[in-house]
Amino acid sequence: MDLQLKGRRALVTGSSSGIGEAIARALVEEGAKVVIHGRNRQRAEAIASEIGAAGVAIGELQAEGAAEAVHAEAVAALGGKVEILINNAGGNSEGNTSKAPADIPIADFVSNYRANTLGAVALCQLCVPDMVAATFGRIVNVSSAVAMQPNYMGVDYSAAKAALNNFTVSLAGSLRGVNVTANVLTPGVIMVDGLVRFGRARFGDPEMGFEEVSRRFAEEKVFDVPPVGRFGYPRDLAMVACLLASPLSGFITGANYRVDGGQVRGLN
Repeated sequence: MDLQLKGRRALVTGSSSGIGEAIARALVEEGAKVVIHGRNRQRAEAIASEIGAAGVAIGELQAEGAAEAVHAEAVAALGGKVEILINNAGGNSEGNTSKAPADIPIADFVSNYRANTLGAVALCQLCVPDMVAATFGRIVNVSSAVAMQPNYMGVDYSAAKAALNNFTVSLAGSLRGVNVTANVLTPGVIMVDGLVRFGRARFGDPEMGFEEVSRRFAEEKVFDVPPVGRFGYPRDLAMVACLLASPLSGFITGANYRVDGGQVRGLN
């Protein structure tokens, strides 16, 4: 199927590794012009060169004025306004994943909200006016399964992702009749580099590969294996992201697309 993405201009935040990198790769494969975003210019430029991206934009999105700088650099690299915005940048403080709600410092709640919610909000506010003027835009905000099915630990992260979901639905509802959509992409347990590092540290083997870490996670019930029988990989999300970024997805907005192998036991 032709997703009609050839020549479309996209910014994928947090795309120098992991889920964002997989989404950027898939968009380039579909013919889109893509800007790689990250915190490390050398790493971002290496990925951009490898996959044939249009350029890079560098910055910590939670920092004051960073979203504006990233947006400007992306527009310059694309040679035009952003038509597709994939907000994937964010992350969790690994030190809080084992802390109960009452033990997490307020400062960490604030930090997670800035990293996982406000950076995406800021870029949406910068990109939406141009999308509305062009009568085309696609926004995909990458969330997490814990936004709907929170753990008892690490709620500073899950609360920030829940806020991102809420914002996305509100944004979608405000964009009536302008062919600009906003949706949430919700991963479950995905074998990204950070999760593999966590596994290597937990199991005491710095050389352990992705497949072995995944197997040990399942055997020792670190995470529940979803109904499909395996944990996810970044490419699993990339395919859905491309669909939501496509002109063909114009009747999909305010939706939560779960790519979790059935991990969340709910309908949405």
